[in-house]
Amino acid sequence: MPKTTGVPKYLLSLAGEFRVCSELNKRGVFATITYGNRKSVDIYAISDRHECALRIEVKTSQKRNFVTRIGQKWKRPANNPNAPDFWVLFQVLRDPKGHFAERFFVLTHSEICKKQAVRNGAYRGRFSKLHHGKKPDISTGVDNILVKDLKEFENQWSKIVDDKRLKGSRS
Repeated sequence: MPKTTGVPKYLLSLAGEFRVCSELNKRGVFATITYGNRKSVDIYAISDRHECALRIEVKTSQKRNFVTRIGQKWKRPANNPNAPDFWVLFQVLRDPKGHFAERFFVLTHSEICKKQAVRNGAYRGRFSKLHHGKKPDISTGVDNILVKDLKEFENQWSKIVDDKRLKGSRS
């Protein structure tokens, strides 16, 4: 059986951002991708009256985990005013016949910080046990979350679609 090839790495992030943006637009949310190397988030979901833009971070993976880099990007991720409002984790897998399977996990920033804290806590415990009580420096690692730990967040688009900040008050 031939080896399954996925999306080339240099296209993976872009494919995920466009796919998530498309999914939001199809659900009635005006969403647009941000470009450039100085961007702070991947997508803006813009309110009906153009008064508010929600910030959305997209992480795309072809594996069993998503690299978040939360602990490396922000010292206090849960309280950072520059943090995204939402995270959409997009898993795309390709089978040997070339068909794609997709999964979306939608989390608030608070939810992903809590999940990452649990994952990091488990890592700290394993590290400490292996290194005779020594504590790891999380800021130098690469934070990631396993797909199996995200099932409760699968396809929770309503978090974004029904967000009050997007709807605004109608006159």
